[in-house]
Amino acid sequence: MRQFFILSFFLFVSLHSISQKIKGVITDDNGKILPYASVFVKGTTKGTTSNSEGKYSIKLENGNHILVCQYVGYKKEEVAISINNDDKEINFILKVQETVLGEVILKNGEDPAYNIIRNAIKKRPYYLDQPKEFECMVYTKGQLRLRNFPDKFLGRKIDFEDGDTSKQKVLYLSETISKYAASKPDKVKVEVVSSKVSGQSDGYGLSAPQFFSFYENNVMIGDNLNPRGFISPIAENALNFYKYKLEGSFFEDNNLINRIKVIPKRKYEPLFSGYIYIVDDDWRIHSVQLLLTKLSQMELIDSLQIEQLYRPINKTEWFISSQVIYPTIKVFGFDTYGSFVNIYTDLNIDPVFTKKSFNNTILKYTDSANKRTNTYWEKERPIPLKEDELKDYKKKDSLELLRKDPHYLDSLERRRNKITIGGLLLLGQSFTKESKRVSVSIDPLIEQVSFNPAEGLVVQSGFSWSKKLDTTTSGRKRITVTPVLRYGFLNKHLNPHITFNYLYGKKYASVIRLSGGKRVFQFNNNSPIGEQGNTISSLLSEENRIKSYEAIYLRGSYRKNIGDGISFVTGFQYQDRMPLDNRTDYTWRNKENKEYTPNFPFEISLENIKRHQSFVGLIGINWQPGVKYIEFPDRKISIGSKYPVFSFQLIHGFEDLFGSDANFSKWKLNIKDDINFRLKGVLNYRIGVGGFINNNKVELPDYNHFNGNISTFATEYLNSFQLLPIYQYSNTAKFYGLTHVEYNLKGFLTNKIPGIRKLNLYLVTGANAFYLNKSDNYYELFAGLDNIFKQVRVDFVQSYLNGKKWQNGIRIGLTRFRRNRGDDWP
Repeated sequence: MRQFFILSFFLFVSLHSISQKIKGVITDDNGKILPYASVFVKGTTKGTTSNSEGKYSIKLENGNHILVCQYVGYKKEEVAISINNDDKEINFILKVQETVLGEVILKNGEDPAYNIIRNAIKKRPYYLDQPKEFECMVYTKGQLRLRNFPDKFLGRKIDFEDGDTSKQKVLYLSETISKYAASKPDKVKVEVVSSKVSGQSDGYGLSAPQFFSFYENNVMIGDNLNPRGFISPIAENALNFYKYKLEGSFFEDNNLINRIKVIPKRKYEPLFSGYIYIVDDDWRIHSVQLLLTKLSQMELIDSLQIEQLYRPINKTEWFISSQVIYPTIKVFGFDTYGSFVNIYTDLNIDPVFTKKSFNNTILKYTDSANKRTNTYWEKERPIPLKEDELKDYKKKDSLELLRKDPHYLDSLERRRNKITIGGLLLLGQSFTKESKRVSVSIDPLIEQVSFNPAEGLVVQSGFSWSKKLDTTTSGRKRITVTPVLRYGFLNKHLNPHITFNYLYGKKYASVIRLSGGKRVFQFNNNSPIGEQGNTISSLLSEENRIKSYEAIYLRGSYRKNIGDGISFVTGFQYQDRMPLDNRTDYTWRNKENKEYTPNFPFEISLENIKRHQSFVGLIGINWQPGVKYIEFPDRKISIGSKYPVFSFQLIHGFEDLFGSDANFSKWKLNIKDDINFRLKGVLNYRIGVGGFINNNKVELPDYNHFNGNISTFATEYLNSFQLLPIYQYSNTAKFYGLTHVEYNLKGFLTNKIPGIRKLNLYLVTGANAFYLNKSDNYYELFAGLDNIFKQVRVDFVQSYLNGKKWQNGIRIGLTRFRRNRGDDWP
């Protein structure tokens, strides 16, 4: 009998908690679809949003409810419904919000909107912290679609491998459901409980929720769109940047809402245009419809529209109900558009947080996040999918299964691995074998041929073979083998070597590296001079900038991340070093007295090295305080922090070990950071100190070398000197100090110069300096333009030696400088 009553009780509860599906379509009174309109139950945090076709659905328990429909710029509608074990269809027809513009009284010729905005600015800090703490669930759907695309790109036929030749298609589709927790001002934790990516059953998508608060002075929408951020229409200094116009007011729930047009005062400033709705007397945001374009100094994309809608959660606090972002991108013939929608539900503004609620993981994907069934998504998804979205899921999921078929995969890889002239000559060629989780990459021919007077014509052929040792998306566990064969036709020396890399680690990455053979090294083992650039300077100007030697070598290293922003490295290196002397004076210069400078650092030595051996060991540690992580089930990824990175290394030469002649110890400590001043640009710096603890026996390759440059082409920014002779100040001093500072204004100031502002060029300035002693110190100042054609940077550099003006010159480089791949030593 007891069991009968218990069973009856649960049956009674379940029957009274059965939820019914309410669905419908939201349009205006002209039949126009209203995409992403907000629908919620009055007096609760339960709600949903319509899809791009205006269709919505929501599940409600039996009983009486008031369903509310809202859309920015339209009059809110309420419908009382009674649910009794039946699904219902409730369509909403919204009317354009009729605003009333009373008699406009201009105070000192000023629109009334300005007074409203001033009041909103005053209340901005107060609302910024509301609610102080909260938890909520967030559903996010992201999609990107193609309207058109070219037939070929960089000589390759465009093939999305979906069997669809149509120019219009769904390029990307994903959904996530997340638990969002926040304790202001700076504690955030997002836990993704479910994630779905079309065509990627093991994918996690790009749709982790983001809050964009216009109560912030500066609204950051990704670093890549504009590192300066964008100025909010109610920022503290907004009146310096915007014009405002009151276009009318309307009543909603006894609140007077003011519709204000936001107009940038100047073009090419990081500003929004559109509308912001402000609640009268409270002076809070009701909703926004704002737009960013190329005139807003945006990079990468052409336009970004943001719509937000707030609703009250109690008498004093409001919370964002929905947020929709509409990007459009037109580049290289690809015409892309999309939408990313966030729906916020189950809000709790009185959460109970403990010390363990927040840690250095700000985004976590649970183990089961990407393993949810279609039944789960049909139940939990608050926005109905469109017909073509359903088809996209089915089609790409089927294609994913088909790609596991060996015969289909072979035919696919034959197309992917097709050799192209551009790939062989300029870009490099890659080949994959997915069934075996193997890939091979070959350097382009232009990088395999070079010239220098010590070896003559050089052919260095090599490739990288990589195999994933696990089946995870990240391929965290993998081995890479890189054999290299180098031959100098003049000295007839064959230099083969091979490098092994083993990457592993479940939570944090670890790397074991082993390399050995016979190899040509630059005296500065960091290899600051590129071989192709040196070929040009040798043949055209008779300047052999690379100073090199040969060595039979073996080296190994182990690097491990242990969390909390800490990683350590240890390694060893043995070299049996042999000199390389010039063997030709061949050049394309028409000059009678042709002669290259010696193939060793002649600035600090009268003769080349003699054959000798060196065995050194290294230990080091890196630490960045306050590092934040994104955590996947199989790995953690560092996303940095607001604090600098500290690194320390100690290197010791072991005399007599394996015949080593080296007997020295040296150390170095580096600090580097980037500081974002938002509207005023970004400051990057790198400061280092170091020196020799003892220098009993130190050969030229083991000196401390400053990365110099005598080429017109810039070397690595923030790690080199652009006018410093390469080896003139190599040393064994007990102490040195160096500084690299760069201030990139990221469009600040240049956006005010007619003609230049349309090009979105960036002013950049800074200094590089080192100090050895009172008679050996150097600094150089530079100023230039960055972001030329989105890739190129040009600087004028002036150097000073021991306080006196020395040299000057122009340096041309790439905005995103790729370090010369020369050495695998830590």
